[in-house]
This record gives sequence, structure tokens and C-alpha cells, in this order.
Amino acid sequence: MDDKCIFSETYKVRSTQMNLNNQLGLYGILGILQDIAAEHAAILGFGYKQLVEKGFFWALIQQKLKMDYWPEWNERIRVSTWSLPPQGVYAFREFEIYSDDRKIGECASTWITLDIASRRPIDLTAEQAMFHPRTDGGLSFKTERIALPEDMYLVNTFPVKVSDLDVNSHVNNVKYTQWALDMMTERNHREFVVNEYDINFLSETFLGDEMEGFKSKGRYLNAEKTLVETYLYAQKIGGAKPAFIAKWIAERL
Repeated sequence: MDDKCIFSETYKVRSTQMNLNNQLGLYGILGILQDIAAEHAAILGFGYKQLVEKGFFWALIQQKLKMDYWPEWNERIRVSTWSLPPQGVYAFREFEIYSDDRKIGECASTWITLDIASRRPIDLTAEQAMFHPRTDGGLSFKTERIALPEDMYLVNTFPVKVSDLDVNSHVNNVKYTQWALDMMTERNHREFVVNEYDINFLSETFLGDEMEGFKSKGRYLNAEKTLVETYLYAQKIGGAKPAFIAKWIAERL
């Protein structure tokens, strides 16, 4: 296997990454995954700075995370990541998360490269070698398109603020997940822990956009009512399509 194929880093869970259950939160782990993805891409020569010089930037369009265990404050985790062979305009990156030698989480993600000026995607077919892709397997699942149920209802309205913006001057994908977290009640967060999280990123949002957040009623997935599935999305008021659609499956603590 190419020695650049798999990249790993060790992270200490910081207090700023904790949620109200004294665990590494969904927002925290997605931030870690974004960090290691950016670092590996830079090492391979297609990081943020390298792409901006060419007039491009990366955009995450789908992500699926599965977690079996959420670490606590000061625990150390090891995260490994790699790319898969790109297909047309789509690039694929996968992650594994370990605590000691135990695998506690996995994540699949799908990306596109956009032209900064036109916002059009770039075909990556001729760039296979650049990715040093893994070809010996990887995860057992892929990202997927989320279909919303009919029982969505409005839960909040909010503006896009300066603190929501990233280096591309639009709302960062991890911030979209923070918006989703804010659509759930405190009781939801205290009584349930996320086992599986899917998110589709559908449109950009910018400073001053007025947003509406929607969620579905929780649907129990088992007779014991310990697993619940919830859908969420946010859309710019007057916008043609949602900024994101998310779904999570959570287990009662």
C-alpha cells in the first residue's frame, strides 16, 4: 500500500469539544474529522491553500457517521483517514476512530471541488494519482441521499452570523450540524446519544441570510422505544432548496 494512502493523528478530547453529557459531542467529532481531512489533503498537495491558488475549493456534500462509544474529557483518540478513487466530479474520504485499540466510530464522506468564480464542480477523473487512493477495501457503507418525511414542522428562525462563516465566507459544514443540534430540545440531548448521523449539504448560505429550521417528530425504531430517528433541515427564507438535510438515530441513555 502507498505510504501516503492512510494518514493518522492522535487527539486529546478538549473541554471545548464536550457536550452537556460530559462526552465528546457530535459538533466536536465532526470538527476533528474536518481537521484531519484538511491536514491529509494538504500533505497530498490538494489542501485549501493549494486549491485556492488554482481558483478552486473543496465542498463537502454528504457525510455519514456511526459511533459505538463517545469518549469523555481528556481521553485520547486516534483518527485514521484515506481517500478512495474519485469518480467524475466526486471525491470520497473515509475515517476510522479508535480509543486505545478499540474502534469506536467510522465515517464516510463525499466531496466535490468547485470553481471559486463559477461555483461549478471540477471533473477529477484525470487526477486519480493525486489522491493516493486506498483500493484494498475501506468501510462497509457509503454516504446516502436523505429523503425527508412529510411531518416536518418549523422549530426556529435565525440569521446567519459572522461567527458562522469559514475561510470561504460561507457557512461551514460543521456549523450546519450545530444548527441541527440547536433544533433539538435540552431533554433530547440529555436523554439520548447519537449512534448514527447523516447529513446532505445542498446549498450555500451567507452572512445576513435569514434561516428557518425544521424537524420531524421522533420515530421509534424498536418496541422498547430506546432507538429514535429524527430528521432536520434548514432553509433560507425565500430559498429554492434547503441548506442541509440531516437525519440521526439516537439511543436512550
